[in-house]
Amino acid sequence: MRTFVALMTENTNPTIENVNQIIHQKTFSNVLLLIPTLNEEEAVESIVTEAEKSGFCNIIVVDGFSTDHTREIAAAAGATVIKQEFGRGKGCGVRTGMKNFLQGNAEFLCIIDGDGTNIPSHLEDMMVLAQAGEADVVIGSRIRGKRDRKAMNPLSVASNLAVSLLLGAKFGRLFTDVQTGYWLFSRSAVQRVYPLIRSRGFEIEMEMFVVILGAKLRVREVPVGFRRRQGSTKFSFLLRLRNLYYAFKYLASRTPINSTGL
Repeated sequence: MRTFVALMTENTNPTIENVNQIIHQKTFSNVLLLIPTLNEEEAVESIVTEAEKSGFCNIIVVDGFSTDHTREIAAAAGATVIKQEFGRGKGCGVRTGMKNFLQGNAEFLCIIDGDGTNIPSHLEDMMVLAQAGEADVVIGSRIRGKRDRKAMNPLSVASNLAVSLLLGAKFGRLFTDVQTGYWLFSRSAVQRVYPLIRSRGFEIEMEMFVVILGAKLRVREVPVGFRRRQGSTKFSFLLRLRNLYYAFKYLASRTPINSTGL
């Protein structure tokens, strides 16, 4: 019990003095906001507009070969739109966004989903930790945050929490939402993580988590909000089973660290 309390305390958001000195006028000019999409024409305009109002001025939509008007709507809303590389699937979109980030000059990379479930303004609490030098990677926990009614069904909450606790325990840490869509990376963290990830689909979050913890990067978790999605979900029952397969695969295997010693 003492260990559990200590681990939970370790991952709570610390008190940061002079927050306004860290977040200057709520304009994140040193941040690239990545939004992976696939057929999100119902949500993408509102999420880009909301992100702009929250202070993000460098927004990139990495599109996974949408067959609707996602790309056109995102561009009209003010985002930079590129097609993802490496193939189809969310993992390919995240990897494409990381590659693009490393080619630029931004200091931090934020990632949120493009279905309207994630709230861009909630990235601010994550930014406080990163810009204060408290963390290399910050994860937003929907489990610990406030969720809209029916935004996550009980099965999703239970399976996500179980996988998170088990994967965290693999590294002697406590986390509650490793499959979140909210991520924040420092530039040095992306430089270390990007060469190691290979996922193509929704398992990308779990792979990033085990790579990050295996690389001994400083990781923190903060509560974030979660809304009901706009449009139809792509996370089918078969994809849920696929993710469970990868969860057990990562639990059973050694930490995927390459020969560079990261």
